[in-house]
Amino acid sequence: MSFRGILLLLISTLLFLSIVSTVVSISYSILVIKPSFVKTLKALNGNRVYSNPNWDNGTAIVIHNITYEMVEGLGYAYAVQNYSTLGLSNFTYSVKYVYFSGLGAGAIVLAGNVDLKESANKQPYVLIYCVTSGEMLVKTPSSNLKVVMNNLPISVSGNLSISFTDVDGNLTVAYLSLNNDNVTLAYITPIPWAEVDYVGWLQNYGYSYLYYLSSTVIGGETYPVIAGETYLISNIVSSPNLNLGPAEIISSTKNYEILKGTQPGDYLVEEYNVTSLNSLIVTMNFTYYNGSEVGIELLGKGLAVSNPDLQQVYGLIYAINNGELYVKEPTTLWQLFKSSLPATDQGVVSAVFLNQEGNVSLYEVILDDTNTYILNITTPIPWSSILYVGWRVDNGVSKLYFMPQNYVIGPQVDLQFVFLSNNGASVPNQKYLVYIGSTLSNLNFYTSGLTNSSGAANLALPIIYSNSNNYEYVKIVWVNTSTNFTIIIPLIQYEMSSINVKPYPFTLIQQNIDVSLNLIEVSLFVILLVLVIAYPWWGKRIK
Repeated sequence: MSFRGILLLLISTLLFLSIVSTVVSISYSILVIKPSFVKTLKALNGNRVYSNPNWDNGTAIVIHNITYEMVEGLGYAYAVQNYSTLGLSNFTYSVKYVYFSGLGAGAIVLAGNVDLKESANKQPYVLIYCVTSGEMLVKTPSSNLKVVMNNLPISVSGNLSISFTDVDGNLTVAYLSLNNDNVTLAYITPIPWAEVDYVGWLQNYGYSYLYYLSSTVIGGETYPVIAGETYLISNIVSSPNLNLGPAEIISSTKNYEILKGTQPGDYLVEEYNVTSLNSLIVTMNFTYYNGSEVGIELLGKGLAVSNPDLQQVYGLIYAINNGELYVKEPTTLWQLFKSSLPATDQGVVSAVFLNQEGNVSLYEVILDDTNTYILNITTPIPWSSILYVGWRVDNGVSKLYFMPQNYVIGPQVDLQFVFLSNNGASVPNQKYLVYIGSTLSNLNFYTSGLTNSSGAANLALPIIYSNSNNYEYVKIVWVNTSTNFTIIIPLIQYEMSSINVKPYPFTLIQQNIDVSLNLIEVSLFVILLVLVIAYPWWGKRIK
């Protein structure tokens, strides 16, 4: 064989090895479709701004009456009152209005070096929610007034309430309610929180009536907020609604109730069907005085609420006084399922229950908003069987403080992804393992699963709070491959006003994929490249 033939054979061999090596190394890949950007906002009665006779600042004409003000404007006119956010993390603005005419009207926030003799569209920072068009408009010193959001609630009259919160130093529109049409925006504006100076009413030509209010207009119930690509309302059960069961309320004040059980298994619960939910967060502020097994209790359908829990129903008890988990099936007595769990005799306890493949799992326990315990204990209790949630007093006495639901553990967020092969085809029935934790060095096994027939999977992720940082880490490892990726979820906890919410989506795709450099592949590629370049020249020399 000639030298040229040998050279051609060598090139072909190296090319084959390079292709095989490359195919092996890329035989699996990950496409993350929708990892969600998560923000959790603590629900809390906020600072209030409401329509009152002090709205004299601005370019609009204000005519005072006994119960209302008439605001008349020409060209982005406004009537505002001074409002400093110094030392605050949230505030709620409320007004009752009737709009008669004009090109637009609604709530306005002014910030920066405001000149009250200039129109709104000439101020440094401006935010407007126009109730006549359903638009949100924003202006900065470097931009003109422009629409940043539309399709918001519209009404020419009614009650308006907007909640603002400080997120990373920026004015953030957390929520608005217009005549009980409630929407969560979680819109982070470019307006500095510290520079907010005035809040009031925009009247772009025409006039409106603004009625005096003595309190904030609140448009709904309170529960946590997640702003993300997907949204799932968390569910909080709190002591004021516990009114079913054989335990007695021996003392009741505006702040707490004292419960007494006269026999083992006494409880107070409320009806709470969890069938359509994937998670349930039960939060109690309590003091334990005595009793054998006292704490958070879930009980099943068919319960006779006038009798103790020793009935033929499904049940679960997290006994906070001794750190024990008990389960019960209709044909069995209460059985100790797990011991050595977190225990305390007073304070705020929150238990996060998840629907794990149809069964109730006690996934997480948080004590006093500081100590988080990842348990991930799946019980034999069917998730769909639970109908009652409350407090087991047992044969003892407990004090339950009424909670205005101002203590929130982050609810779940859905993470959706697809597993693809090297040719872009989806890989069905691919097993994966999921690890979750507050640091990369301390990840706990969370769950496992299989992709569906389309190669897709969906994960309901609980939010894990950390004392050391504001991030949660979720790592997914594909079984029998070397592929894995880690999602970093920012967790931002702020206070905000009482709200009832629907989502406004953010989109953030943030993905870390482990990548290793194969030196053999690189060497083969370099040698092959040199030979390919040299081949024509060597051929001529041999001739």
